[in-house]
Amino acid sequence: MRIKNKIDWKTLSSMPGSKSLGEKKTLILDTAMKVISDDGLQSLSLTRISKETGLSKSLIIYHYENMDKIIEDLFFFSGKMARYFIEKNYHPEHSFEQKTAAMISSLFEWVIYNKEVGEFFILMFHQSGKTPQMGEIQKYIFSNARELWERLFLESMRYNSMEQIRILVTGIMNMITGTLIMMVSTNDTENYEDHIITLKFNIESLLDVELPVIEL
Repeated sequence: MRIKNKIDWKTLSSMPGSKSLGEKKTLILDTAMKVISDDGLQSLSLTRISKETGLSKSLIIYHYENMDKIIEDLFFFSGKMARYFIEKNYHPEHSFEQKTAAMISSLFEWVIYNKEVGEFFILMFHQSGKTPQMGEIQKYIFSNARELWERLFLESMRYNSMEQIRILVTGIMNMITGTLIMMVSTNDTENYEDHIITLKFNIESLLDVELPVIEL
């Protein structure tokens, strides 16, 4: 069984397009994620965060005016974590097939690395319409993902038009997102290898390529 890893908030906050996090904000977010992981989103409150951190409610509100703002930042940074794993595994000198496999393995590694983050992200994915801000964060996350995939396809020089690339990118993103949602929502992350094998076959059929073995 994989061990839950500690979130590196400092690295996530230093990524391009990210948000700056001070010591107190980091403590609040880290504690909020732990509460969600242990007892579910319904247990998250200013009182619980205050109790766990030792910070007064007024100090917490100074940094985050309400719980929605805390949840929005958790959603934002869980998306940044996905980008972190992609950048860690993506090597420009590799072939199109190797890069595609690296993108897929990175997104699975992101969920497996800290299962609770993956579960939270999927939950927020379904609730992103709750506030306009959550909707904007989801658009930002998926816009970044689409940009990465389109860049990969353009660099390959093997597709005839942007229309074809957009269709293929939409297909591959839907396949990966759907697989991760199913894997997390059914609490089946321990069998991630089976999900990767099935996903690999489907993406190979979509792109008409043979991908290398995808390992985490």
